[in-house]
Amino acid sequence: MERGQSYFPGAGVSASVLADQLDDIARQELREEERLREQSLERMREWIRQNGRIRRCRTDDRFLLRFLRVRKFSVPGACEMLERYLKMRQTYPRWFARLDPDDGDLAAVLDDCCLLPIGRDRVTGRIVVFGVVRNFNAGRFNSDMMIRLNMLVAEALLEEEANQIAGFTHIFDNGGMTMAHVTCWTLDNLAGYLRSVINCVPVRLKENHFVSVPTFAAQISKYCLSFASDKLRSRIHCHTTVEELRGKVAPELLPLEYGGKGGSLKELNARFREYLSTKRKALLELDDMEIDMKDPREPDGGHEDTAGGELVAGGAIGSFRQLSID
Repeated sequence: MERGQSYFPGAGVSASVLADQLDDIARQELREEERLREQSLERMREWIRQNGRIRRCRTDDRFLLRFLRVRKFSVPGACEMLERYLKMRQTYPRWFARLDPDDGDLAAVLDDCCLLPIGRDRVTGRIVVFGVVRNFNAGRFNSDMMIRLNMLVAEALLEEEANQIAGFTHIFDNGGMTMAHVTCWTLDNLAGYLRSVINCVPVRLKENHFVSVPTFAAQISKYCLSFASDKLRSRIHCHTTVEELRGKVAPELLPLEYGGKGGSLKELNARFREYLSTKRKALLELDDMEIDMKDPREPDGGHEDTAGGELVAGGAIGSFRQLSID
């Protein structure tokens, strides 16, 4: 697929216009140009070949470019992030193994329109992912399923170059959420998510919008954000009402249920399911990758798989403060 071709094009934006926009973003924000890209890919493949811990790993351009782009073509940074990503997948198989959109439980959550791409912002070129927290059945599923859903969406959308380059905007409607949506998170999952997932998944998350956050959730969020970096806080926007959100998001992007000109959530989700069907094989093949979790530099007994080893070392708050924000 050419760079400007996307399953989720911006409204009224042709493939050639999107391609030009992505070229500008790649050059100006990521330092990407053809010679550097080819040299970096070759250096990264050679590092994988010589890394005695990596037993199996994808080495195609599209996969490796996820890491190079999020690290702005710092090859050492991209290699470090790839190694952490592989270790994270094996440390938390309950979040990453068999991300099958046809699986019964995942399919049920997808059908509930909990999290889905709603389109591409024609101004920024970013893919916009929309979450409706109340649609998540917290009585049936816990935070493991929340994380699995997030990983499924991220992994699938990263298969498109446009999303690697322009990045993501997330919008979460928190209206109608209950305490069950908070209490379904265990401390272990919260710590693991902050320590590992956010820092190891190669997503350029550029904006977060939270709408109608209830008081009990707002207090928890406020506490967590007090430990975040200034750059991360600057990318988080809270809106008291849907009307406020409409002032920040283009109407052609918002679903019909939110007063926008996009399709209904059901229609947009059906399109996403079509896209997922084209990526199912790639999603399942991610499980073929393997890394030796035992660092040869460690003495015997120096590694604990169950604790996540170095991947989840240190406090959750410290990790949250040090998130890699490009």
